[in-house]
Amino acid sequence: MNYVSKAGMASLIAIFGLTAVGCDGDDGQDGAHTRVLDLAPGAVCANGGVEFGIGFDSNGDGELSDDEITETKVVCNGEDGANGTNALVNLTAELAGGNCEAGGYRVDTGLDNGDGGGTAGNSLLEAGEVDTTSYVCHGVDGFTVLTTLTAAAPASCPDGGQRLDIGLDNGDNSGTARDGTLQTGEIDSTGYICSGTDGASGSDGQTTLVKQDTPSITDCPYGGVTVTSGLDNGDGGGTASNAVLESGEVDYTHHVCNGDQGGGGSQLVDSNGAVLGSVLGATLTEITLRTPDPYNYLLNIAWDGSFLDKFTVYSAAGCTGDAHIYIDGTPNVSIPAKSAFWAGKEGQFMVPNGTGSIANQSLSYESFWEAGNCTDQTGSEDIWAATLMSATSIGLPATITPPLSLQ
Repeated sequence: MNYVSKAGMASLIAIFGLTAVGCDGDDGQDGAHTRVLDLAPGAVCANGGVEFGIGFDSNGDGELSDDEITETKVVCNGEDGANGTNALVNLTAELAGGNCEAGGYRVDTGLDNGDGGGTAGNSLLEAGEVDTTSYVCHGVDGFTVLTTLTAAAPASCPDGGQRLDIGLDNGDNSGTARDGTLQTGEIDSTGYICSGTDGASGSDGQTTLVKQDTPSITDCPYGGVTVTSGLDNGDGGGTASNAVLESGEVDYTHHVCNGDQGGGGSQLVDSNGAVLGSVLGATLTEITLRTPDPYNYLLNIAWDGSFLDKFTVYSAAGCTGDAHIYIDGTPNVSIPAKSAFWAGKEGQFMVPNGTGSIANQSLSYESFWEAGNCTDQTGSEDIWAATLMSATSIGLPATITPPLSLQ
């Protein structure tokens, strides 16, 4: 199937821990840039509008050229109404500072009523018309997980062994943050890998190994690091002395998890005050949120309160039969059981079947739905079997009334 993942699905996966989050690594590409163009009334937008171009400034000239844009979104102005004043939302990038430690977005909302010297009905939210301002903040860079191995005291390991200390390089308890040294006050967990009793004369001891992995979504909902350690002794069907810590050789496991990303605990509400959920991240086009307790479903919603019509794969022709979640066809990708993806044809959310962190599987299909169109095509893809659920069954209000705002 010659399709790639949709941006909303990719952002949801990144935010909820399918890639490592908050850990130090190699320098990456500069952050995404945005180009904003006004559209005159015409074939694209009958009443004019705005085109957002998003991409990476590969040549470093400070501007986005056409070939650097990877995604384009168009927001059209609505038709003039007979009466009433439009509610407007203005989203702008917020630099790192007092409002957002690591930067983010400033969200201004208000009526296009000409307050404060503005011009009423011009479809622009001017400074005097702003009624509320809130912020969706990026998560602060995570601290590096550090481990140290030292000789264990006899009281802890009578026959010798290693003491394993784990912690974040965050400066806790008068330590120095980000200095690359795990200081006493920064230690969050301590374990021991003890040697057995002395064996036959001349037999070599086993090496203690430590390994860091990405934790499952169940262990760390917002990402982090799982640290495992043990002796390279071949336990549990492993191979002794091969310098690889295999699953049967693991004697000790510890999870160091990131905190809730971005948003600072902000709640997303509609104009009627209905709570949609906790904000976990945002882009120029959509918000990622977790619906309120006890539902706790993860989903994306557009700034105008609508749901983005995701790519949906069907088991039968004519976009009938069972609906399946498709992201990018990559095998062995896992998503949280409480991820919700909008299926536009069904008017419901697709939620993967299962519990915990669910990997996709190769399943056959006979048609797919994208951007309001159904295409008959047979084959097999790495997809997720899903159950259709209504908005209210995952914790959203039955009706969402824009504009949306943060509390």
